[in-house]
Amino acid sequence: MDYVPSQPLETALRRLPHDELCERLQHIRRLGDERWMRYFDDQGRARRIEMALKPWVITRAQFRVFHDIVCEIVRGLAKLPELFRELPEVREILPLSAAQARWIRLEPPRPRRPLAVLGRIDATCPFSHPQWLTHLRFLEPNSVGVGGIHYAPTNSQIVSEVMGDVVKQALPRSSLALPPDPRKLLLGELRSVARALKSSLRTVALIENTDYTSGMDEFDRLAEFFKAHGLKARVVDPRRLTLRRGRVMHGATPIDLVYRDCELAELIEMEQGGSPLAAMRQAFREGRVISAARWEFDLKSAWEIFTSPAFSRYFTKRQQAIFHRHVPWTRLLRQAFVSDPNGKRVDLATYARRHKDELVLKSNSLFGGEGIVIGETVSQAAWDGYITQALEGQERYVVQEAVPIVRETIPLMLTPRKIQFVEAFTVCGFFFNSSTIGMAGRFSREPVVNVSRGGGMIPLLVCRP
Repeated sequence: MDYVPSQPLETALRRLPHDELCERLQHIRRLGDERWMRYFDDQGRARRIEMALKPWVITRAQFRVFHDIVCEIVRGLAKLPELFRELPEVREILPLSAAQARWIRLEPPRPRRPLAVLGRIDATCPFSHPQWLTHLRFLEPNSVGVGGIHYAPTNSQIVSEVMGDVVKQALPRSSLALPPDPRKLLLGELRSVARALKSSLRTVALIENTDYTSGMDEFDRLAEFFKAHGLKARVVDPRRLTLRRGRVMHGATPIDLVYRDCELAELIEMEQGGSPLAAMRQAFREGRVISAARWEFDLKSAWEIFTSPAFSRYFTKRQQAIFHRHVPWTRLLRQAFVSDPNGKRVDLATYARRHKDELVLKSNSLFGGEGIVIGETVSQAAWDGYITQALEGQERYVVQEAVPIVRETIPLMLTPRKIQFVEAFTVCGFFFNSSTIGMAGRFSREPVVNVSRGGGMIPLLVCRP
């Protein structure tokens, strides 16, 4: 069997006395507080990130399949800068501004490896279902400033410590291990880029925009992780970097490589506000930035390139098969004729209005679940209004085939002494660098699953029967 049925673990959890479940979840919360499992809301207030008691358990066979598929999708994403340069129709579907394009052109031509990237592709997959592979769908790509690098491995480690005995009791014939750590994926990518540049790797700048006080709070923890692995790391606003004799510096410290949470649009806004970013520009010119500027093509409309017959010839037969099976039909919303999910040429705006219950409307570039409208949850009049606003507004949107989001029962603490098994929506994220992948899980009682919208984390374990 290439999957682990959920029933043995579900049964083991339900057999635990209620007081013991409460005690274990309280223990998980205490460890989470100690290990910085927290998020800042829009008012700048710290909020605990809830962690599910029940981990996902995937087999090594499943992990190998995920690895192969994700790596093919990453190779497809890596082709987008070249297609953008060569094809006007791709530039229409991936609408980067002229200023963004100028930043991308700063980078020198690069060899195929390393890709200078740490990204995450979000997906939905029923891991414990016999037809798990058939139902695997990749929802969107993220390759700049991805969240969960600290949260995902910390979550899995905590729940493994607290619930490991229950999992082993439920799966007595399996050996269990943690999935690959995304922090190590980033560290490996930094080392690969340094080797390719024939550069030292002593100090890394972790770049974030300090104008924002909400969202993920991982960089300080990431700096601690790097320190434990022999590197110095500085959490730095890009406006605090300087150039000295052509060398990127933070204060008196030379910076060898940069890992960025800032998108190019943020850097452009800083410059337009009067902040010179000569040091960041130099870091891009020298190929010292991860993720590299060319990974800004992680727009949701990238899936249109993958799912449109007009572009299939630019990808291998295997990539085409993977896109067909696992990437939902997606189109940048605009006044245009396009191919529908059956390959028929249709007026896109008319098609989007007529197929409300089959579609989801998403902002092309926003993140955190912002700007998502699920067609079947709103009236036709409301949907038509959203379509009109999306067509007329400055923010670009995509329409995407509505993919069923996996639902699972998860034990949650509703009050300090009451745990209830509730149905939750779940999604997974596949971290990637140049050569391998890691994984994260998230849950929410709402169909748009995101930590920023009150969702929690699901731990993962990998088993070998």
